[in-house]
Amino acid sequence: MNKERLKDFILSLQKVYKQPKRTFDLGLIVKEPKSKITSENVFNEIKKIVPIEKIIYDERTLDEEVMEQIVNIFEKEKWVFLEIKKDIGSPILNQLKHLANYNSFQILDFRGQEVFEMKMPENSRVIVFSERNFIENKINYPHFYTLFGPVWGI
Repeated sequence: MNKERLKDFILSLQKVYKQPKRTFDLGLIVKEPKSKITSENVFNEIKKIVPIEKIIYDERTLDEEVMEQIVNIFEKEKWVFLEIKKDIGSPILNQLKHLANYNSFQILDFRGQEVFEMKMPENSRVIVFSERNFIENKINYPHFYTLFGPVWGI
């Protein structure tokens, strides 16, 4: 893994917040089919650069649990490393879209509130990690790549 490119990727995510016409504070790391790098390798390198916590979104995970975890991480003003291993359900997809467009969550019937709203902390970001074959063959949302500002293939 090219650690300098990873640092550049993180730096570009940090700078996006300050661009007046863009609100994309989400980054995507795409694992190429021939790459031997694991999500754990990438996550551990990112931990050396910014405070970050990892969430795995897979068949054992409910969308509501993931949303709760993201909110908890944002409350600590940390970055989120979201590894996607199953097709994105509507609740998570809607929240990623809302984060991409408005830098905030807007969740219905959450934590005892009819509409729960939370702005993404200024120093927080979301990095999604997934394999290219998975994104292109398993994720049904055709505009998945457009949710993200910086995209890095490894």
